[in-house]
Amino acid sequence: ENTTKPTIEKSITKRPSLKINAISNWGPLIVNTFIGLWLTPYLIGNLGMAKYGIWALVGSFLGYYGLLRLGVGSGLMRYVPFYKGSNDPNAVSHVVSTGVAMSLLAGLVILLISVLLAEPITRFYQAGPELASLIRILGVAATLECPMRIIDACIRSQEYWVAANLVSIATAICRALGLAGCVYMGYGIVEMGYVVLGVTILSAVLAGIVFVRYCSDIRIRLSMVRISHAQALVSFGILTTIIGLVYTLTLQGHSFIIGKLISLEAVAIYAVPALIIRNVRQGLLAPARVLWPRFAYLDGKNDSDEIASLFFRGTRLTAVFSSGVLLIVFVFGPCFIRLWVGADFKAAYPVLLLLAGGYLVDGSQAILPFLMGGTGRQGLQAKFATAEAVIGISLSILLTWRLGLVGTATGFVIAIVLIRGLICPWYVCRLLNIRTIKYYINCLLRPWLVLATLTLIAGYIGVVKFVDNWPRLILAAVMTGIVYTICAYYIAMIDEEKELIKSYVRKLSVRVLIQAGIKE
Repeated sequence: ENTTKPTIEKSITKRPSLKINAISNWGPLIVNTFIGLWLTPYLIGNLGMAKYGIWALVGSFLGYYGLLRLGVGSGLMRYVPFYKGSNDPNAVSHVVSTGVAMSLLAGLVILLISVLLAEPITRFYQAGPELASLIRILGVAATLECPMRIIDACIRSQEYWVAANLVSIATAICRALGLAGCVYMGYGIVEMGYVVLGVTILSAVLAGIVFVRYCSDIRIRLSMVRISHAQALVSFGILTTIIGLVYTLTLQGHSFIIGKLISLEAVAIYAVPALIIRNVRQGLLAPARVLWPRFAYLDGKNDSDEIASLFFRGTRLTAVFSSGVLLIVFVFGPCFIRLWVGADFKAAYPVLLLLAGGYLVDGSQAILPFLMGGTGRQGLQAKFATAEAVIGISLSILLTWRLGLVGTATGFVIAIVLIRGLICPWYVCRLLNIRTIKYYINCLLRPWLVLATLTLIAGYIGVVKFVDNWPRLILAAVMTGIVYTICAYYIAMIDEEKELIKSYVRKLSVRVLIQAGIKE
C-alpha cells in the first residue's frame, strides 16, 4: 500500500486539491438544507396554501425540463477532463462548443414549451392568470439556465469545485432572500417569478466570470461544433439520466407498493425514514463527486495505476467517513424520529435501520459510480442500476405481503447489497487488477467492525434512554462521533493516513495560533 503514496501525491500536486474540493461540496448542500427548512414554512404562512400550491406546482412542472438537457453536463464532466488528460486542447474546445450549442437549442425548446403550454395548463387546473404568467416567466429563467449549467459543468470538469460551489451558494442565498423580501413587501407569486429570473441572470453572470477566470484556455466558437461530439455527449448524458431516473423511480415505486398493498398512512410512515436516509446519502456522496473529473483526466492520460491507487485509498477514507455518519443513524435515528415527528411513527424505526444498513454498503463505496462515469462505463452502470431496480421492486412486492413495511425495506436492501455491494465492486476490482478480497478487507472491513462494535456497546449501555430532548440528542451524537473518530483513527486507518492527519492538524493549529496573535 505504501508504494502508492508517491503517485497519489504527484497527481494531487498537479491538479486542484481533492480534499478542499470535497469539503466545499458540502457547502451548497448545507446552505440549501437550511434555506429549505426556513423558507418553506415562511412562504406557506405568508402566501397561503392556494398560492403556495401554485408555486410548488410550477416548480414540479419545470423540474421535468431537466430531461430536455439530455445530460449534456454530465457528458462534459467526462470528456473535458479526458481530452485534457490526453493533451488535446482543440478537442476540449470542440466538445465545450458543441455542449453550449446543444444547451441553447434545449433552451429554445423549453421557451417554446413554456409559451405554448402556459394557457392550456392554466385551463386544466382551472387556475387564474397568475399561473400562466408564472409558467412563462420561469420558463425564460429555465431557458437561461441551460447554457449556465454547461458553464458550471465546464468549471467543475476542470476541478474548480470551490469556485463553482461559491456561485451555487451565492445563488441560493440571493434567491432565498429575494423571495422572502418579495413576500415580506406584499408581492405575489408573479413577482416572485421575476425574482427567480433576476437571480438566474445574476448566477449566469457570476458563472461566466468564473469561467473566464479559470477556463481561459477553452474557446467557444460556432465553427467548433461537431456532430460527432454531440452524439458522444447525448449517448453519455442519456445513460446518466437513465441511471438517475431508475434510482428515483425505485424509491417512488416503494411508495406505490406500500399504498397499494398496505395503506396510504403507511406511505407517510415510510416517507419519514426514506427522507432521512436520502439526505444522509446526499451528504455521503457529495465529497466523492469531485473524483469524477479526476478519474476522467487520468483515463485520458491512460494512467491505470494512478486510477487504481486513487480508487483504493479514496474508498477506504469514504468507508471510514460513511461508517461514522451511519453510526449516528443506527444509534440515534429512532430518537430523532420521535423528537421530530412524534411517537406515533414507531413503525418507522426498523425501516430506518434497514435502509441505513443498505446505504452503509452504498455510501462506503460512493466512489464506484464516479469511477465508472469518469472512465466512460456508464452503459454498464445503467445495466447495474436497472437490475437493482428490478430485483428491489420485485422483492419488495413479495416481502411486503408478509412483512409489511419491513418487507418493503428488506427487498430494497437486498438489491443494494447484491448489486452495489457485490457485483459492482467485483467488476471494478477486476477492471483495476485488484483482488476483490483484498479490497473488502483493506477498505471496508475495519470501519464496519468499529461501527458494529460501537453500535452494540451503545445498545448495551442504553445511551438512548437519556436522550429525551434536542440538546441531549445533539450532545450524545457529538460524543458518539468523537468516540468513533478516535477508534477509527487507531483501528481503521493505516500509518500513512495517520501521518497525513497529524500533518493537517499541525498546520491548522499553527494557522489558528497565528490568527489569534499567539504565534508569529
